[in-house]
Amino acid sequence: MWQFTIRGHDLSQASSIEELARSAKKYGVHHLQLAMGMSFPDLVDKPSKLNPGLGRYIKQTLGEYDVDVAILSCYINMIHPDREEREKLLEKFELFVQNAKEFGAAMVASETGCVLPQIQYTEKNFTEEAFEDMVCVIQRLVKKGEEQGVIIGIEPGLNHPLHSLEKIKRLVEKVNSPYLGIIFDPTNLINSDNYLDQVKLVKQGFKMFGDKICAFHLKDFIVNNEKIVPVNVLEGQMKVKEVLQIVAEYKPYCFVVLEETKDYAIKKSIEHCIKY
Repeated sequence: MWQFTIRGHDLSQASSIEELARSAKKYGVHHLQLAMGMSFPDLVDKPSKLNPGLGRYIKQTLGEYDVDVAILSCYINMIHPDREEREKLLEKFELFVQNAKEFGAAMVASETGCVLPQIQYTEKNFTEEAFEDMVCVIQRLVKKGEEQGVIIGIEPGLNHPLHSLEKIKRLVEKVNSPYLGIIFDPTNLINSDNYLDQVKLVKQGFKMFGDKICAFHLKDFIVNNEKIVPVNVLEGQMKVKEVLQIVAEYKPYCFVVLEETKDYAIKKSIEHCIKY
């Protein structure tokens, strides 16, 4: 009832498209969340390098190993305070949207960023001004998604302007488009105080904006010195079985990305989780 997916850059030994495809197949994976800037930075170190032929080559090479791009990632600071730099980042994201179908991807993903030049914790991200600025940017990106028939997948996080279930709900109400999607990562929304309520949070999220969830991140964790620290799935404190059952109930065959699960742990995690 799930389509297990991994991030391309969680395969540490893959230095080429073909090696990425072979490694994914070896671990029993057929779907990737591909962040070109993380896996193959030299191919996209300049946005102008992105082109339909590159996307088609990657799609065809992966396809030879029965692997595809489920999610194309272009993580940017979409609310960068320098307007000139912001425009460059947004244009880069829009190029990924424009070429997404050549990669075979139905969606392009990003987090919402930070009001400071470097993405970091700041309470300035939690202001109404930051939220409204973010909404305006996402409206622009979603318009591009509508033009290209590509979903814009937005991933919330505690340190970002989109940092709570309530604000996610407000976003989807303000950006009323079938081309806005939420990539729901519950671990991004918990801390050392509320992590025991993780199952409740997942249920609430699906009830509040489940129609907009286009993919799910399964990121296990431990609590260390009051901080949430990612670990391989099944090695931490996430209630994996309960969470996956909720995903299956609301979104059958949803892409479930085993984020931060690395290399040989991938196959073990999938073989165990698929039994749920």
